[in-house]
Amino acid sequence: MTKYIKFALLCSVLWLQLAVAQTAETADEPPEWLAQVAALQRQEPEAMLKLLLQHKDDVASLSVHQQANWYFQQASLLDGLGRHQEQQQAAQQGLSILGDEQSVLKVKLLYTLGFALEMQANYPLALQYYQQGIALATLLENDKQTLMGQINHAAVLSAQNQQQQALALLKDTYQRAPAVNDTELLAEVNAELGLLYASMAYEQEAIDLLSTALQLYEQLGWQKEQIAVLFNLARTYSYLEQYSLSLETYNMMLQKSLQVQDNVNLYHAYLGLAITSSESGSGDAALSYIAKAEHYLPLLQSTLHISTHHYEKAKIYLNLKQASMAMQQVILAERGLTDEGVEADSPTRLNVWYLKAQLLAELGEYERAYRQLDDFVYVFEDVRNKENELAVEHLRIGFEHERQVQQNRLLEQDNELKTLRLQQAERQRQVQLLWLAILSCSTLVLLVLLLWQLTRQKHKLRVTTSDTLGQTG
Repeated sequence: MTKYIKFALLCSVLWLQLAVAQTAETADEPPEWLAQVAALQRQEPEAMLKLLLQHKDDVASLSVHQQANWYFQQASLLDGLGRHQEQQQAAQQGLSILGDEQSVLKVKLLYTLGFALEMQANYPLALQYYQQGIALATLLENDKQTLMGQINHAAVLSAQNQQQQALALLKDTYQRAPAVNDTELLAEVNAELGLLYASMAYEQEAIDLLSTALQLYEQLGWQKEQIAVLFNLARTYSYLEQYSLSLETYNMMLQKSLQVQDNVNLYHAYLGLAITSSESGSGDAALSYIAKAEHYLPLLQSTLHISTHHYEKAKIYLNLKQASMAMQQVILAERGLTDEGVEADSPTRLNVWYLKAQLLAELGEYERAYRQLDDFVYVFEDVRNKENELAVEHLRIGFEHERQVQQNRLLEQDNELKTLRLQQAERQRQVQLLWLAILSCSTLVLLVLLLWQLTRQKHKLRVTTSDTLGQTG
């Protein structure tokens, strides 16, 4: 009877522990409205942001983890809407709530904060947050988030004109991604590697990768990402001077953006149509499209976007032989970069300087054009020298690493040889001991036989002596 009572008590304790665990797990699950925001943020960003903000007063009643999740969802939605300054603030608040917690959510918040800073051209700080996220993801042994961080890292390197380093990082990610077997990761690495190849003038490789990324995003049903890939595909077709295919792809992007009311990508679609129209010789159409793009420009909170807009508009005016109008746009682009503290050796600023030198020459201000071009060449050469120094340093590190590997290999071989010699010596010692044991046993056996023989002879001698004495007597 006592055994049955103990068994019943044990079952009761186990049941209570399970119930408490399930209750705790349920308590940390996101409420239905927050789960809905997470599920539909890519399809309906504006509607989901409205739903999220409707529940702002409910945040205090959530667990600490879900409060941070609320800010992460807000930051992700603001990212999709191009509101990167607000995205930065939301990500920072989410991180401050998590504190020292080591979790995948913290990794995602670090990446989100890094992206917001990247879109504001603050590359050094963006890279710091990306690297923090990669380190934490590695610590958590989360391969997907580690590789997502590498993609972010490569994007910053590419933006800083370090294409070779970015390419090496993306190739590593591309090779490792299939083992993770995650559609989002595969889509992201194909999209980013395709974009990089396009910037390096490997257009056909870029088209193949971008087309793969587009198919994967279609599988996921992520409209915003499909639109971004269409934009990069259209630009690549433009690089190949396949203008009709480029315009067709931009129009596909435009229609998708209209369907989901994506104002940010409506801007990019109109800008792309303007650039391609200008390159194909349709200057009036280009001005019409860029005017439509300007309607959406105030919705963007990115220094990069605004400065690039003025730069592209200046090129359109230059193609139309309107140098004075183009110069006004260049001045606006340069002012924006200066106000935001964008470094002199950034690709964006170098492009603006080169275009400014062209325009000054068009306006007959040859001395100023020469000085501007001289500044451009000086900084450009400095960038190239730094890249060469970095490449040499990478090469030196590579040689040093190879030398260390060879030394370690020789040391291992020497250790293996010493081990073999010790093993051989041990075997020889064991063989010697074995032979010594055999010799000892043999000697002992011979000694026993000798003693037995002597004893037997003595016995015979005694018997013979006894018989002789008997006969004599």
